[in-house]
Amino acid sequence: MRWSAGIIVCFLLFISTAVQAQRPRYGAIKGTVIDSLSRRTLESTSVTVFLSKDSSLVNYAITSRKGDFTITDIPLNTECRIVITSKGYDEYSKSLKLPADTKELRLDTILLVKAFNELKAVTVTALRPPVTVKPDTLEFNVTSFKTMPNAMVEDLLKQLPGVDVDKDGNVTINGKKISKIMVDGREFFGGDPKIALKNLPKDIIDKLQVVDNKTREQRFNKTSNGNEDLAINLTLRKEVQKGWFGRVSAGYGTNERYEGSGMINFFNGAKQFSIIGNASNTNRGSVAGGDFSIANSRSTLDGGGGGLTRAASGGLNFSDNIGRQIKLNGSYFYNNAHTDNVSKSQRENRLPDSIFFYNSDNNSINEYSGHRLTLNASYTIDTLTELHINSNVNTNKSDNVNIKKAISLTTTGGKINTSENNFTTNGDGKNISTELFFSRRFKKQGRGFTIGLNYNYTDQSSISDNLGQNDFYKNGAVDSIDVVNQRSNQKNNNKVVSVTASWAEPLTQYLSAIIRYNYTRNLNYSDKITNRYNAITDKYDLEDTAFTNAFRNINETQTPDVSLSFNKNKYRAAIGSGVQFMKQDNLTITNGDLLQQQYINITPSANLGYNFSKTGNLSIYYNGRNQQPTIQQLQPVPDNSNPLYVNLGNPDLKPSFYHNINLQVRESKGNSYWFAGLTYNTTQDQIIYQTWFDDVGKQFSQPVNINGNFSTSGNLQFSQTFKKRDVMLRMNLGANGYYNRNNTFTNKVALASNSISVSQSVGLNFTYKQLLSVMPSFNIRYNKTQYSSESLQDVAFNTKTLSVSAFWNSPKWLILENNLQYSYNSQIAPGFNKSVTMWSAAVNCLMFKNQQGILRLAVYDILRQNVGVSRTVTQNFIEDRQTEVLQQYFLLSFIYNLRKFTGKK
Repeated sequence: MRWSAGIIVCFLLFISTAVQAQRPRYGAIKGTVIDSLSRRTLESTSVTVFLSKDSSLVNYAITSRKGDFTITDIPLNTECRIVITSKGYDEYSKSLKLPADTKELRLDTILLVKAFNELKAVTVTALRPPVTVKPDTLEFNVTSFKTMPNAMVEDLLKQLPGVDVDKDGNVTINGKKISKIMVDGREFFGGDPKIALKNLPKDIIDKLQVVDNKTREQRFNKTSNGNEDLAINLTLRKEVQKGWFGRVSAGYGTNERYEGSGMINFFNGAKQFSIIGNASNTNRGSVAGGDFSIANSRSTLDGGGGGLTRAASGGLNFSDNIGRQIKLNGSYFYNNAHTDNVSKSQRENRLPDSIFFYNSDNNSINEYSGHRLTLNASYTIDTLTELHINSNVNTNKSDNVNIKKAISLTTTGGKINTSENNFTTNGDGKNISTELFFSRRFKKQGRGFTIGLNYNYTDQSSISDNLGQNDFYKNGAVDSIDVVNQRSNQKNNNKVVSVTASWAEPLTQYLSAIIRYNYTRNLNYSDKITNRYNAITDKYDLEDTAFTNAFRNINETQTPDVSLSFNKNKYRAAIGSGVQFMKQDNLTITNGDLLQQQYINITPSANLGYNFSKTGNLSIYYNGRNQQPTIQQLQPVPDNSNPLYVNLGNPDLKPSFYHNINLQVRESKGNSYWFAGLTYNTTQDQIIYQTWFDDVGKQFSQPVNINGNFSTSGNLQFSQTFKKRDVMLRMNLGANGYYNRNNTFTNKVALASNSISVSQSVGLNFTYKQLLSVMPSFNIRYNKTQYSSESLQDVAFNTKTLSVSAFWNSPKWLILENNLQYSYNSQIAPGFNKSVTMWSAAVNCLMFKNQQGILRLAVYDILRQNVGVSRTVTQNFIEDRQTEVLQQYFLLSFIYNLRKFTGKK
């Protein structure tokens, strides 16, 4: 790996030297841009130089806070044209030529004239900086990020600063989860991120915008609590907004591996219609992936989630406007997956006064199918009044079989217990949710009224068979035998009704107040009936009262609150507080026990924002909120699906109350972008799970409330782009870390732990024309956990990851791909390799006149090092697990891209 890294560094130095050697043939242009009337300097103005003969781009720059700019690599003695654009101003254009003996030309001060009609103000989209920071939006210019031809949006995301895409395709940006994807402001397949990212081609996207995933009420009142997930809006290029495009593909390989997928999209302004389908057994996930790029197959290369999965899915999505007042959007999606998994685990249980071992062999078969239907409608009653209705229906069915053999041993190898267990479950469920939202603005600027109604209904039912035998030992001999032969019928039902109303009133030009009221009623019902097998009747008709229980939980909250917000020029601030009245009833229907709880909580919130530049801002948020226990945590009935690890409920649980402080600073400036974030969380009455063992080695787990836990985390990101004519180099630097204080119980003895983790990363993206792209990255993380108990040894380990992705596109009909990933984990158990090198490669032959066809041969896991080995370290145990994973295979596939656009550029 050192040899490979050295070659990459030498190659980049060689290219850089070659570019430097050509510098004497080029010069630079400097200048200052100001407003023609006020004479103030204009920041973040786009300044671009084109060749006069063919209008090809030479270079560009963004003005500084003082209005200054410098554009390098201007060819000498060549006719060029400089174009300056800024929103709200007329375009400035002028011809120029740098004399052969001039290396730097200083232009006279450039005056921009206000555009009387802002529609006349021109923005040259290709000249936007790579990253733009706006007060509520982080925007990426897609054309600034080079990817392999035919790349998907997911390939683009992996190059963006601060973005992390894990092995399962989940996306976080600066540590926050992406939970929704929209296309031109409309949900795409119910907002499911994976479907859009894996199936929409990158080259149809103009901008990728990242915003907080706020509720409709938050968007209407322009409020935020700082804890929202993120949403991505993909804005399409103008020329693709009318026409159709898609892709179909099919592949077959060694070990009977196959992939097939298809997607067709029809766009005509507001009218959008998409059809999607997928089938594969290559562990690419159960969404309609269809992406055959190596970068997108990393979920397979590092073992994915374990097991071997056969998946199929399909669906459709539509959007349209009915007249000028009604907008419709909806989708249907079907998903089916079958997973076989064989795994082994070795666990060292660490108690305050002893240590013992638990080893198990597991074989599981899981079958899942689901249907999802979404429908969204918006009705603009008039220019001030809107009505929104969103409905979702989900149904699912699952069949699971889990066969387990386990043994518990003393440190000297003596048997404590053995277990053989066969657990099967057949379940089905449905979920229906509806949101009704009405908003009304008034003629007085800032005054507004909203009312929202939310209804959510969930119903889950299952039938489980639990068959097994547990032998418990004493002095090396069997002391007792526990035979389990049970059948359980369980039904869980949840209904939530929530009503929220708000009134916004401007108090002054810059100060406004929001009065808000929320009522929520949450009804949970769980009924579990367990019967033992009756050998006389050959039926399950003997009630097992220890595992039978009916339980009902009702939680009602009423929360009035008031907040004040201030917004003037570069500053914004808000402060508010509510009083939450909570009533909770826990009724054990089986015996009539009733526990009533009432709480009054203060729900404070505050935030402060400062736009220190046109493209930079600082935000600080604080808020408090409560979280009630789940019905599974409350219900006082054991779960013995694993007879040696029994989970108990706790009807005495109190609701938790969270406090969160969040600080974010970010700025984009020309070709650079940086972000800094700091978060602090603490929880009162946090719900944790205490565990203990009885005298025969059986483990019990039960949720309890605890105080004193807190965590803090920080995140730094920096990105800089360097461009020298045909050569582009982007550098992404990152650092993050966290500190956690956790209080828990081990074998009913209080235990505290302090955990620290620090990570640093560096990534480069080198591109030469469209011929070559090399993307190396390196990450190192150090972790350490200290325990308050002297009987527990502190844990420290480090991980390192080096990856190199590259592609070569010459001649134009040939694309070579390579992906190499080296991973090292110092805590992997003895007997397993601490380092793994995953290497995959592919050859793509572009076919036909417009290269719309691709014949592709790929090989995955060339070195046969894909192993599903992991180690988990907690306060209570150290566990090593080996899981069945998909290993080396070859895949020959054909991909055909369909495109026909009639829109104007």
